[in-house]
Amino acid sequence: MTAPTGCTSREWRADVPRPKMPEGLYVSVSQVKTWLMCPRKYELKYIRGVAPAFVPVNLAFGSAFHEALAGYYNEIKVSGAPLRRDLVLDTFRAAWAKAAEGDIPLQADEDDDPGIMIDKGVSMLHAFYEQAGIPEVEAVEHGFTITLHDVDSGEPLEEKLVGTMDLLIREEGRVVIVEHKSAARRFTEDQLRFDFQPTAYQIAARESGLGEVALRFQIITKSKVPAVQVVNIHRDDQDEADFVRTATGVLRAIDAGVSYPIRGWQCRSCPYESACNQAARSKVKSVA
Repeated sequence: MTAPTGCTSREWRADVPRPKMPEGLYVSVSQVKTWLMCPRKYELKYIRGVAPAFVPVNLAFGSAFHEALAGYYNEIKVSGAPLRRDLVLDTFRAAWAKAAEGDIPLQADEDDDPGIMIDKGVSMLHAFYEQAGIPEVEAVEHGFTITLHDVDSGEPLEEKLVGTMDLLIREEGRVVIVEHKSAARRFTEDQLRFDFQPTAYQIAARESGLGEVALRFQIITKSKVPAVQVVNIHRDDQDEADFVRTATGVLRAIDAGVSYPIRGWQCRSCPYESACNQAARSKVKSVA
């Protein structure tokens, strides 16, 4: 999309609608990861619907950064040319301002100071813009809803798997799923090898008619001198089976009402810590 006539760059916004959630039961990769990190957090967020006490700064930053990248690639899809650099930066600034002015306050952890996040994001986007190129864009923010099947029985799961792929491009006749990440540092070999988000996307691509796809991470670091790490990754049949078994196990645990806190470093930046502690105290009182 090009900027409308008479519209200043600061007023321009990327028009990439988010897919609507389907009716009925569904689960996302983020929900599975949340349960694995802390079942109590999953319960508070997705079952009880407890309002978060704050929005972690790194979460708001990542959303604003993704919106800027979506604007860049969506313009290529529409017009064949990338969004101007100043408009990419303004898209990020506008998204960050919206988060900062929202009803739920932002809260930083030890490594992310809200006061420097705009400058950091701008620096990272400059690094991205220098090497992004002009790929053949198939889709931006591509949503999907698919049925998963139990690996052992072959029976369909009741819950649908839903999600949104950041970017689909075409290279040499093949669709490549690109997952954007903003991170404190480059991904390690273990992160690249074992993150099951692209595994889920590979399954979803095949089930939704995209065929056999390639997978790629595009990681822009928050380091003093931002770096862009672009890595092609591979997932095989065993990886897919592992993901489906993991998702199936999590769903069964949720259905059984399994919920317990996992205390650790992640509690410092958890927007549900207060509600978690309150719930724990209430359970202790009820036992007493």
